[in-house]
Amino acid sequence: MGQFIVHVDAVGNHGCQREVRDGGQVTGCGAPGCTDCATRDYVRRLKETGAAVSAATVTHWPGSEAEVRDNLLTGVRSGSF
Repeated sequence: MGQFIVHVDAVGNHGCQREVRDGGQVTGCGAPGCTDCATRDYVRRLKETGAAVSAATVTHWPGSEAEVRDNLLTGVRSGSF
């Protein structure tokens, strides 16, 4: 057993539940083609395998003034679309 990091940079359709504002709770839309929900599902499944996940986020438009970050462990959004 040891530490590992999974890092994915992707471009495509993202921004699930854009109506949720800064500090709001993002639970996911559940749409089959939603990349945000697929990522949430991966983190959930990883935890179910017994992995101790210390950080998991989706960052929309990283490094820009419009950056929005969804914490996949707490469900809290930082920033607004």
